[in-house]
Parts: sequence; C-alpha cells; structure tokens
Amino acid sequence: MSHRRMRAPSLGVVLLAGHIINFGVNKVPPATLALIASQTAVFLDMFPKYFPTAQSVCISSYLVLYDQKWMRLILSAFYHGSDMHLYYNMLSLLYKGSWLESRLGTLYFIYLISVFTAMTSIVYVGLGFFLSQVMGSNSYLLDCAVGFSGVLFALKVLAAHYTPSGPQYVFGIVPVPSKHIYWAELLLIQVLVPNASFVGHLAGILVGTAYVLGPLRIIMHAFFQPRAKIRQSYSTQRTPRPSTSFSGSGRARPSAPDPTDIYDESTPSSYTGDAHSRNYSTATSPDLQDLRTRRTQYYQ
Repeated sequence: MSHRRMRAPSLGVVLLAGHIINFGVNKVPPATLALIASQTAVFLDMFPKYFPTAQSVCISSYLVLYDQKWMRLILSAFYHGSDMHLYYNMLSLLYKGSWLESRLGTLYFIYLISVFTAMTSIVYVGLGFFLSQVMGSNSYLLDCAVGFSGVLFALKVLAAHYTPSGPQYVFGIVPVPSKHIYWAELLLIQVLVPNASFVGHLAGILVGTAYVLGPLRIIMHAFFQPRAKIRQSYSTQRTPRPSTSFSGSGRARPSAPDPTDIYDESTPSSYTGDAHSRNYSTATSPDLQDLRTRRTQYYQ
C-alpha cells in the first residue's frame, strides 16, 4: 500500500513563516493563526483525503448546481495552487484577520469567516449561473475556482468600511476614496490580470457589502453578536489597509499577486491564471523594495 509523501516546504511557506515570526506569533489572534496554519497544512498535503488536487475541490456553478458537489462550496476556499499563492493570501489574512479579530472577538470572527466563506461561494455560483444565462456563454458555468480570495475581498469591504475617510493609493499611484477602494481594485486587477476571477472577486465584494449595509449583519446578529462594535475613527491607531486577493478561475488556476497593500510594506493576495514560474528572493523577510520589485516583475 503506497502513501503520498507530504509536500516539502517551499519558498512561499518559508517567506510566510518569516513574516509571522517578524510580526510576532504571540501577537496573532488564535483564529487567524489557526486559519493560516490549517491552510498551510492543506498546501503541504497533510490532508490528501479531503484535498487531493485542485481539480477535485475547485468550485464552479456547474459542479454545484448540476453535479451537486456541495462540499466544494467550502473546500475550494482553503486550497492554494502554489506556494506564492499561499504566501500572498495568508499574508493578507495575517494583517486583515489580526485587525478584525482583535476588535470583534475570536468567537465572532470565527462566525464571520464561516458565514463569509459559505456566502461568497454561494454568490459565486449564483453569479456564474446568472451570467451564463444573460451572456449566453457556458464559460461562466464551467470556470472552476480555488483560493481564499472571495473571503478576503469580503473582509476588505468590512475593513474599508471602518477605515477613517481619506484617499488610499491603488498600485501606490491612483488615489481612491478608502470607502470604495475595493471597486477600483476589482477593475484594475481585471485589466492587468485578464485571467483573474472577476466573478469570484465580485462575489466577495457583494457579500461584504451586504454585511456593512445591514441585511447580512442583521441576520447574523440575530444569532450571535460581536463583543464590541468597531468604531469608525481612531485617534491613536491607524487602521491597516487590508488588501484584496485573487481566486483561481478557469481550470482551478492560481492567481496573480494583489497590487494593493494591507499595510504599507507588502502586497498580499491570492491567485488566478496558470501558475507562473518566477524568481523570488530567498530571504525569509523580504523588505519593501524586494516586494515592490517582485510585484513589478510579475506584471511584466
């Protein structure tokens, strides 16, 4: 009887570990740390029974609606196509999750992630079916996605809603009001990375918007409420700018790095499109210039 060998840690995993150590493991809230650890374990092939390949867990409207592959609504979000896919996604989650969990409380954050994961996948499936009918193209039904990007986009909307008003800069160049930066990112990402999952990103934005505008939040709070409300302005602490991420589409393909920052010194994201072979620094804690150089090289 043969057993699959666990995948060896690669550059993205080492970079992620270095970032977490520099951030301070003891400073990462428990649910955020558990999410990062579990998704890293999935990438390292520690759970081959549930995550054998991208094709076996990716989500598409066709597979869910017609083949009734319901588990893909959840499993697809936790699978990453490459080490850099994992690195950028989890780097985004590290800062975004730490900020939100510390304010909402661990139990509510777990509740929030659970609902956002399910709802983002459901909206993705619904949008795929709707667009296939309107556009007359089966590609929207068949596009198969993996990655945590939909959830991260939803969290981006939530974090942006509570960010003090003022301009933020997409790609460090284009000024956009902080409350609407995710819309600019959605469009610019699609222009620069045509293979990015526009539907997956849009699904995350719609779920996040449903929460901040009230309908989803009201329903969720009927069952469980956060320990404290997040205030929209802070006198002593600037809200970090959580970035979006990318889900894979097409043939369960990983996506490009997120061109925006969760904070001023990194470019966290997830992936879509075919996996690309890139040369990355072997440093476990890349500096700002290194990250900017990698980001520039990616889009060349």
